[in-house]
Parts: sequence; structure tokens; C-alpha cells
Amino acid sequence: MGPENRKSPRNKTYAKVILEGSGVLGYLRDLSKEGCQLAFVGNPRLNDGDLITIEVLPAEEMEIPRFSMTVRIMWTRNDPVYYIAGGLIASVKDGQRLERLFEYYA
Repeated sequence: MGPENRKSPRNKTYAKVILEGSGVLGYLRDLSKEGCQLAFVGNPRLNDGDLITIEVLPAEEMEIPRFSMTVRIMWTRNDPVYYIAGGLIASVKDGQRLERLFEYYA
């Protein structure tokens, strides 16, 4: 990986996600106010620049309702278990829910 280019802090995060249109399951990781990392089970065949929509399913004990957000893919890589993608958050259907998730892991 290259030099660190993030301008805001990131939090280690854990929430299940579903990739809209394909149903591929994954996890939301390393959340910042601008971006995130996604770890998918299976290869959804994403490319740099793709705009994807994911449904975020926070753990029930967080008391944060599920919400959707759109992410612009900036990079991808395979690891032994997951297909990893990093991206910028383009839009969030309910930004307060994302903010609550970010604060939960702060």
C-alpha cells in the first residue's frame, strides 16, 4: 500500500452489508467520515470508479436501524478469504445513522 492519504480519522468498524443488485454479503470496516473499507464474501467483480450501493446492517445491540449508502470504489484486492474494496462515501440515505455508527466505534 502507498502512503496514507486520509484527511480524517478512521475507526475500526464492524457491520454486515449487502451489495445491492447482487445480494453479495460482506462487512463494513475502517470507517471514516469520507470513506470505508468493505470486505465481501465472494467476488462481486468491482472496478475502480464503480458506484455501488450497499445496505448496512448494524448489530442489533447498537440500536441503529439499517440504512443504505452509495460508495465510489477507489481500489480492490483479493485476500485469502475476502474480496476487499476501499471507497469514498458518495451519499447516505440517512446520514444520522452513519454518524451514530461512526460514533459507536469512536
